[in-house]
Amino acid sequence: MAITTPRLDSLAAGGTNEVFDGIRLADGHMLTLKAAPGTEVVEVFLFPGLDAPDTEAWENEDDWEGWLTGGEFEDGSLYLDVPVAAVRDLIVDHGGEHSNQEPPKESQAGTDEGTTAQAVAIRALAERGLTAERDEDAGNSWLVIDNGATYAVLCLFDRDGDETNIDRPVNPDHDNWYVGKVDAQGREVTMTHQPAGGLADCVQAIASWRDTSDHLVRPEAAPQDGSAQH
Repeated sequence: MAITTPRLDSLAAGGTNEVFDGIRLADGHMLTLKAAPGTEVVEVFLFPGLDAPDTEAWENEDDWEGWLTGGEFEDGSLYLDVPVAAVRDLIVDHGGEHSNQEPPKESQAGTDEGTTAQAVAIRALAERGLTAERDEDAGNSWLVIDNGATYAVLCLFDRDGDETNIDRPVNPDHDNWYVGKVDAQGREVTMTHQPAGGLADCVQAIASWRDTSDHLVRPEAAPQDGSAQH
């Protein structure tokens, strides 16, 4: 029986709203792609362990750090202008699409040994079609998830000392995740606090926020309300 790719076909036909959306493969590998409606070429990010075929279709490899505008996510590869047909061939070569398109648990946990909080957070967000960028003005404090006119922030903090730092691995015994959003007056409002293993719940909160219609204008500067000390 021929292998079909319904999720890829749906994303290529309907587009991904200018964000990366994920496809989980039958053998457990993961890729995300960004597509315009009805496009014949897409941007594709291949997660670690999933290699691009050595063909002309995959020759335009870009720098993942450049896509993150200053990030330090070192795992995986980003490819530009990849024909949808080539992505389909790659998926078929790996057994097709997984029957469960929910992100694998290991990439949601946020406690990968030796991997920075920034890396695991960006990976988990990308699997839900959310693009996160490091806020260079804030040093190593938090990630920004922009939604056009408004934004959310995600940070990791040491609950014993209130240190916020996304450049180090998550400490399961001492760290919490924090998610906030900005209201029309520029005040930061808490969406959720979660323990170190609760990154998936943070991602769900951000995805739900993105999908609501209550999006407010992003101010030039957002004073803090003390919910988390960035």
